[in-house]
Parts: sequence; C-alpha cells; structure tokens
Amino acid sequence: MISDVAMVKVYSTDHPKYAMATLISLCLNLFFQLMFVVLQNAKRGARVLLREVLFVLTFVKPGVDVYRVVTTQEDAANKMISAQNEMLFFKGVELTMECIPSAVIQSMAFIAGSHSIVAIFSLASSILTAAFISASIGIEKDVSTNARKYSPGFYGLVNLKSKRQAVVVCMLVLLMSACQLASKSFAVALCNVESSTILAAYLSIDMGLVLTYKMARGDFRYFLPIESEAVSGIVSLLARLVTKISLDFTGTIQLRHPFEYGGIYFTLVLLTTPLVSLYFGSRYLSFIEDEEVKATLDYVFSSDEIYGGLGCLAAVQLFSFALLMSIIPPEIRKTFLSAKTASQFTCENFESAKNSSAKMDVFLVHPSYSSPIEEELKAWLNERLVELLEEEPDWFNDTVKAKIPDDFVTDPAMLLRIRTPSPTHREI
Repeated sequence: MISDVAMVKVYSTDHPKYAMATLISLCLNLFFQLMFVVLQNAKRGARVLLREVLFVLTFVKPGVDVYRVVTTQEDAANKMISAQNEMLFFKGVELTMECIPSAVIQSMAFIAGSHSIVAIFSLASSILTAAFISASIGIEKDVSTNARKYSPGFYGLVNLKSKRQAVVVCMLVLLMSACQLASKSFAVALCNVESSTILAAYLSIDMGLVLTYKMARGDFRYFLPIESEAVSGIVSLLARLVTKISLDFTGTIQLRHPFEYGGIYFTLVLLTTPLVSLYFGSRYLSFIEDEEVKATLDYVFSSDEIYGGLGCLAAVQLFSFALLMSIIPPEIRKTFLSAKTASQFTCENFESAKNSSAKMDVFLVHPSYSSPIEEELKAWLNERLVELLEEEPDWFNDTVKAKIPDDFVTDPAMLLRIRTPSPTHREI
C-alpha cells in the first residue's frame, strides 16, 4: 500500500495514466473486500456487518484475520467460510486487485523508460511482495491441520518433520511466484508497447477460453456455499476472474486445487508463461526495428537485454519447478497433473473419509459439488445423526450443524435439535 501511494505521487507528473491505473486498482481491492465482507457476514446482523466493514476501511482487516486464526477462535455458525479461509481469501483479493496490477503498471513504466532508483526499488518491492503473498497463501493452506485432515491426498507439499525440506520448498515456491510475476508483467508491458488492442485481445481470449472450458466440464460453479443461485453465479464469475489473474501472474500453488483450476492447467500455465514472455519479447524487438517507431519511444531495449532478462527468469523458474517436483512426495506430485473436477474431488473425499468429522466437510462447499452422491449422503447423514446427537463430540458444534441443509434431515425432531443453538461464545 505504501509503495503504491508513493508511485502514484511519482507517476502523477510524468505518467498520469499509470497513477490513475494504480488508484483504480486500490479502489477495486477495497470493493472486492467489502463485497466479500457482506457475503460472509450477511446473516450475522447489522452490528457485526458494520464492524467488519470498518475493519476493511481502516485497513486493520489483515491483522484481525491473523488474530482470529492464531487464537483458533471457533467460527460463528452463520459465517459462510472458516476464519482461515477468510484470511486466505482476503490475501488473494489483495494480491489480485492491488499487488499484481501494481507490478504490471510499474513494469509498463519501466519499459517506457522510468528507471529512477525509486521506480526500480518500488517495482522490485511490488514483485517480491506479491510473490510472498502468493507463496504464503499456498503454504499456509498446505500446513493447515484441518486441510491435511480432510484432504490428505492433496495437502502435504511441505514436510513438517523435516525443517530443511520445508525451508527449501517454501523458498522454491516463493522463487517460482516471483519469476512468474516478473515474466508475465514484462510480457504484458512489452505487448502494450506494440499495441494495447493486441494486449486486450490476448488477455480476453485467454480468459474466455478457460471459462468456456470450465463451463463445458460442468466445473464453473465456485465452492462458496451461497444459497441464492443468482448470487452464486455472479460470485462464481468474479471468483474465476480473480483466481485466473492470480494463477497467470503469480502461479499461486493453491490454485492447482480442483476447486480452482486443477493441477494440469496450473502446470500448463507455469510452463508456458516463460515461452509467452519470450514471444512478446521477440515481437517487441521486431516492432522497434522501424526507425519512426523507435523515435516515438523514450527508451528502447536491446535484444541482449530482452532475451537476457527474460531468459534468466525462464531458466530460474523452470529449474525451481523441476527441483520442487523432485523433492515433494510422489502422491503430492500427482496433484500437479490432476484433471479432477471440483465435484469429483468432493465425492471422492467423502467416499474415502475415515470418520464422520471428515465426511461432514462435504457440507462446507456448494451443494452442487455433492449432487452425484446426494441420496447416499442423505442416507449416511440420517443414520449417523442419531449417534452424533447422543455423543455430542467436540467437533460437532453449531458451526458444523448450521451447514447441514434442512431438506437432508428426514426427522423433524432431529432437525429441531440441530437447529437449537448451544451457548454462544465471545468473538472479536
């Protein structure tokens, strides 16, 4: 945020369009955060909603989220997703709506000739900050106890029993994200020099093809358990756009999850980005061969600078990815080539879950994900509810009970019992 504000001041004189673009990205970041706050807290009352909105507007929301996760507060029953997922979601929004645009805008300014110490420092800071946020999203989710409990076949990238392996994996993920962002940002900046129309067409076609692919597979719906189909559809579109940008520019490791874009598409993006950047680098060099074009530019890069810089980024990124693949467990390596849909993943997780707590995780995502096994799920739930209501295990709290759909419970008396709240707890 501080570097972005600083660059708005720097660009306001010589590059006003970059200053305006930076301001727009900051506003979009706030808009998406506020939109999610409303979705997350719509059922919690006006007072709670106002408090959460103020957390966003005063820029203390990240600290509040960390506090809630670190203190392992029990989630409120009427919250849409858990405190950890909420924290990671806000990180993702900040990454996509603020950090990535900032890196792209500053890359464009750099290509255009803005080579002051402040500009170069800010560009490097933006890339490293975005890479750190991207890496932290994937790593924090990977080491989560609940994530490993419910999806042991997907999470386990970091070996918690080996400090050396854990450090190496974290550094490789960070390095991959930084190289991905630098390569993609410079590719966009170089393409923009030739034609903003070509750039817009490239980005639009790429986005359109991926969304069409998701729709064709019946995998477009986002995992958030939103009741309204219309709202869910709109949120799904926005979520797919946001996560696609995050994946394309930073290679966020969590986005290989079937709920997002899947392993095989993740790997495809990671391997092709260096080639795309080199392609746009070659187009840039061809474009500036025209002396009239060259005369209109404030600064012109040589072929050695273009191919040398982009080639180094490509080499480091591909080497980091290959090294990462060589040191992670074979079962986790398979997740980078998985083509499972979100529904397939959800149903398989339910079938393979070894206890009721893990099976209940099926209710934390959109109900369409479990529709292929709906009858089996209903039969299991009604059979198991009798025991759960008698035993009352610690994990079977109001938060879990609230996620169970009314029409899944056949006994009205049993439904009344799970809808009767336990004594409330205090949360910030």
